[in-house]
Amino acid sequence: MSTMRIALTGATQPVGAAIASELHRHDALLSSIEIEDPGQLQAALAEITHVVHAYSLTEPGLPATAYTDANVHTTTMLLDACRQTELKQVVFVSTTETYGRRLPPWPVTESWVPRPLGPALQSRVAAERVARTYRRRVPLSILRPAPTIVDGEGPVMKVIRHFISRPRAALVAGGQAPVSVLAGADLGRAVWAMLSQPEEAVDQVFHVASAHTTWRDLAVEACQLRGVEERFWNAPYPFARSLDAIRLAGWVLPEPEGVEAYVSMTGRPHLIDDSRARVSLGYAPVLGVRAALAQALDLYRRPPDETASRESQS
Repeated sequence: MSTMRIALTGATQPVGAAIASELHRHDALLSSIEIEDPGQLQAALAEITHVVHAYSLTEPGLPATAYTDANVHTTTMLLDACRQTELKQVVFVSTTETYGRRLPPWPVTESWVPRPLGPALQSRVAAERVARTYRRRVPLSILRPAPTIVDGEGPVMKVIRHFISRPRAALVAGGQAPVSVLAGADLGRAVWAMLSQPEEAVDQVFHVASAHTTWRDLAVEACQLRGVEERFWNAPYPFARSLDAIRLAGWVLPEPEGVEAYVSMTGRPHLIDDSRARVSLGYAPVLGVRAALAQALDLYRRPPDETASRESQS
């Protein structure tokens, strides 16, 4: 295989950084690009063979137009530039979180209909739809990762750190809702599997996950890794939903800051089927729940002076 020259968007975000870390392990020349000026973007792609579009705006509480500009318009700008070059592949990184909270208690496939909650996820669905309109003009592959456990500020990590800081808090329905999760390192492996097998990946959509677990298991594992004694108690789902409906859920189930729809997020299943990626691409995750948590929580386990030093260098 000839050397890949890969352009990656979102490299400074946790998801993009996880992808970059894995791609650096292979014989690929990796460059980070910003989607700002069409002319500069065209020049940046001049010597590129592959593009991985991992950038997205997910910060909560912003106007809907901000998400549309950051997620939809930048995707359009990037793909317009890609169609002007002789690329071998474009990998668009989406998310299964766009499926919303109405999933059945069994793993869903890539054909499941998105029901995004909130303007941020709605814009990501719109961005994926835009990307799919380019499939005849660019060699496009779409990746939909399960909720990803990475060293950053995503909703799953906010909930996990919330569990650690409140080890005697209530869990919706005892935390028994099943959830598929993906380790950051395994996300990178999935992207590499798609890049290295374009004949299988182009014009296809794939799910990927590391493990199936429950919110209680995530909470317990996280507390044990941090040496915190967990004493969670059960808040029945109908009770939690009733409190949520009258806006009193925060009294019994205080939400992590910046996490929307906490009750439905942790009280309903989010299982995905990644068998197509395993069979077609040979994707095989190597990290289980505990290892993924240990990797993602590493920054928060460092001594304060070491953490400050690391942040100042980034």
